Amino acid sequence: MTLRLRLNILLTMIMLTFMSVLFFVTMAATKQQIQEGVESANRVSMQLLDTVIASSIQNPGWGNTDQVLASFLKDLGHVRSNTISLYDLQSNLIYRTPDSTYRANETPPKWFIRLLAPPNEIKTRLIRYGRLVVQTNPSGAIKEAWAETSRLITTVLIFFIALNIILYSILGKWLKPITPMLNAIARMGEGNFAVRLPNFSVPEFKLIADNFNKMGKSLENFIKENNRLALIAEQTADAIIIHDKNLNISFWNSSAEKMFGYKKVDVMGKSAMIIIPNNRKNEIKKNSSISNKVNSIKNFDTKRLTKNGREIDVSISISSLIDPKSKQRIGEIVSMRDISEKIIAKESKLQLVKNRQLTMIIQDHIEDERRSLARELHDELGQYVSAIKIFAQNITNRSKGKDKDIQESSISVTSAANQIYDGMHNIIRKLRPGSLDNLGLKETLKDLVASWQSQHKTHEIILTANTDLDHLGEAININVYRIIQEAMNNCLKHAKASRINILIERKNKNLFLEFRDNGIGFNKAILIKTKQFGLVGIKERVSSLGGKFDLFTEEKKGTILKFYIPIN
Repeated sequence: MTLRLRLNILLTMIMLTFMSVLFFVTMAATKQQIQEGVESANRVSMQLLDTVIASSIQNPGWGNTDQVLASFLKDLGHVRSNTISLYDLQSNLIYRTPDSTYRANETPPKWFIRLLAPPNEIKTRLIRYGRLVVQTNPSGAIKEAWAETSRLITTVLIFFIALNIILYSILGKWLKPITPMLNAIARMGEGNFAVRLPNFSVPEFKLIADNFNKMGKSLENFIKENNRLALIAEQTADAIIIHDKNLNISFWNSSAEKMFGYKKVDVMGKSAMIIIPNNRKNEIKKNSSISNKVNSIKNFDTKRLTKNGREIDVSISISSLIDPKSKQRIGEIVSMRDISEKIIAKESKLQLVKNRQLTMIIQDHIEDERRSLARELHDELGQYVSAIKIFAQNITNRSKGKDKDIQESSISVTSAANQIYDGMHNIIRKLRPGSLDNLGLKETLKDLVASWQSQHKTHEIILTANTDLDHLGEAININVYRIIQEAMNNCLKHAKASRINILIERKNKNLFLEFRDNGIGFNKAILIKTKQFGLVGIKERVSSLGGKFDLFTEEKKGTILKFYIPIN
């Protein structure tokens, strides 16, 4: 719940409390007024009736008292706040004053009547030949009070709603600076200590903004200092050695202990020459002379000697240690980093590049051999098979109607030659698709997908290649063809997919290829445990082209292969 809404609710509760108190005070005053009015009207009515009764008794000539009262009450009509009933000696009603027609359409609720109704009073007078009953009846006064109260409630309700709307709008305007404050606090919580608040016109908000900005500046400086300290702590991961001008060691950190195997107590005060191989003793004098001139040497690659006599490759940085008072050089601060693994990694990377280059050369030779073999099969074997078909057909024509056995044998030879011819073309297509040289990559892929679709009719294979794939070069053409071929073979063997999407397009200076299926997917952990030569071959082909290969898969959710191959 927002602060604006909470304040609005608080003000609403205060107004409701005020209106409730006002309502009950008003109701109490109204009730007292009605009670006093009813009591006053009752006293006046009783005095009037007593006067009539007394006059009737003093003047017997007027008739019996009950008749005189009946005639008087009929002439009197409605009496405010009273109901007067006249009964005979047998308690039969002779006459009752009529109800008031004032606000006859008003119908106050029962709770309102119970709230304002005064105690009911009944007064009785026994007269000659009858009984007079006077009962209080505040309904008219309650109806009038309800009409006034209804108008008051309606007015107050309209005022209450309007005031709430106005207050909500005003609070929104007054509390508007809170939004940038909250945003600034959230951004600072995310680590952006450079955030600052603007100046506000409200004094309290201005004070908050000023203090917040001061706090942000202090935190920013504190973080910068911490970063500097963290950088120093990061550098202490290297071996730090301090020695004087005579090479006597005065500082030896824990990283130096781990790197060289010597404990502090073993080397403190001793010469730094204990970690320098014999064939590199001259480096010390040379480095000292250089350090005297330029005060520092950075990233000097050399070798140092461990306690067990093993030489390790290190990168050394040397800074002159200057006395702050005399400004004289009193020693050196030497930082050493073990770069053995780095050199091994560098050599491994170079070897990997060489291996990939060799692999690419081998693949080129393989493709050349495949191309040559496909050409030989087409030119040489194709001619022989065609000749066999011609000879067999001639034999069939000559033996037709003469020798049935020879005719059937020649037909079998022709059928076998056709099968050999079709099989040879399948082999040629696998060795080297002829359309790749004649029609280009796009048409070759369309032909390949059409071939797969005809062989696997339960699968839906969709190729999307709405881009120019010409002039990509022989290396990219054949490798992209082989990548899609291998990916499809893997999918048909293992994925159990019903839908396969192949997308190939140009993206800036890259050729983007995506192979997606809706198969069963797999756990990528099996790539480490098993030898997935198909994926390894695909990855090597992409790497040999300087590209990037990404694999996304999840069990029962299919597999996605994405390739980015630079076009140069």
